[in-house]
Amino acid sequence: MPTSDLHISQGLLLSDPRGVRVVAQTEGFDNAEAERIAVLFGARPAGVACPLAHFACPFGRAHVAVVQVADRPDGSLAFRFLVLNAELYSFLGDPFAIADRYPPDWNARGALPSLEWPPEPLPPRTVEQVQEVLKTGDSPLLLGSTQVLVDGGRVVVQRAAPDEAFLRGLWQLLPHRSRAELWPASFTFSAELGFHAAAVPVLPPDPSRLRHTEDGLRDYPQGRYELHLQIAAEDGDQRELDRLFARRTSSDTVRLGLAIIAVAFLIAAFVKFVIP
Repeated sequence: MPTSDLHISQGLLLSDPRGVRVVAQTEGFDNAEAERIAVLFGARPAGVACPLAHFACPFGRAHVAVVQVADRPDGSLAFRFLVLNAELYSFLGDPFAIADRYPPDWNARGALPSLEWPPEPLPPRTVEQVQEVLKTGDSPLLLGSTQVLVDGGRVVVQRAAPDEAFLRGLWQLLPHRSRAELWPASFTFSAELGFHAAAVPVLPPDPSRLRHTEDGLRDYPQGRYELHLQIAAEDGDQRELDRLFARRTSSDTVRLGLAIIAVAFLIAAFVKFVIP
């Protein structure tokens, strides 16, 4: 494991016409940060239901929140937060799998127990799982969205309700480093939390022109990652799939380049000023 901090704190919040408030939490849980995120999730549009949705986003400077959102019988909207060390989240990379391991108690009130991730990674993704995602899902939309995210764009699809299948399937197709650096939401009411891939009831303005909507995603030019992923799935090639999932992101490449430049600079300085 990359970190010894396997601790996961919990919080349960309710949002209704009176506002957002924490109703249950682990000791030390950052109530103010959780309330801020719940507010930025957005105001519910009239007539829109949210039976169950998931999202992940930064939680302060050193943590990540994996959040489940669901309507409650009294008309309120509940947010169940799982907050873990950012290094642990980066190692795991799949907010849906993290949430699935710890089912919420929507009726909890008061003190919540602290949780702990077992000292083990998630099971590796298999070629059979990828084949199933592409077979049962909308493969042109999934593949186009995958390439957009790998290329540094953003994905937004308009839906009347959470699209768990699409976001979960998309996260099964991405390289591991991309999954660790990008933020998904199977449903959100606003663009304020800066998700990289999201389903929304109303398409938000896009002054940056970085977001790709459904028509653009299906017609997005085929890239190398998308092409080789499709070939590996069709051929049942687990070895090639593992290689693709281990692919560096553009951020990794930039960091590596800067590190090489820094080392070269230090060597040159050492040769010039230290070696006679």
